[in-house]
Amino acid sequence: MKIFCDTNILLEFIQQRKFAKEVEQVLSFAESNGHQLCISIGSFYTTTYLAECYLKEEQLPQKERIEKLRAIMNGILDLFLFAQQSPEAISEGVNDELFSDLEDSYQAHAAMGEGCDVIITINEKHYRKLAESGKIEVLTPVDFINKVDI
Repeated sequence: MKIFCDTNILLEFIQQRKFAKEVEQVLSFAESNGHQLCISIGSFYTTTYLAECYLKEEQLPQKERIEKLRAIMNGILDLFLFAQQSPEAISEGVNDELFSDLEDSYQAHAAMGEGCDVIITINEKHYRKLAESGKIEVLTPVDFINKVDI
């Protein structure tokens, strides 16, 4: 199974937000069962920026903050594959009328273009029309856990 993780899934885990435990269960399940985890390159860039902002709030010395950021990002590189996106897929994302949030549309098209089976997101309402279209399954971490019976 190929599992695409929306940017908010990475941030949920890094910043230890409300669903961090469930995200950790999803990631552990995928890794221990040989499933592929995918993200978009856009998620990687955005996560780098937001993780650094988060670490700045901890008021660590710059050298320690950058070392911690590099450790986080290297962990992501070890765990996830990057979904490849063609210029055509990005154009489809720009013009996909199922979405009013274009960033989510880019994520969806990255997932579908990579042949992912499911998108895991905290913002399922942003993907509701896509899920209803039957093009790809969209689940929250909790719904995924319940579906695969972790």
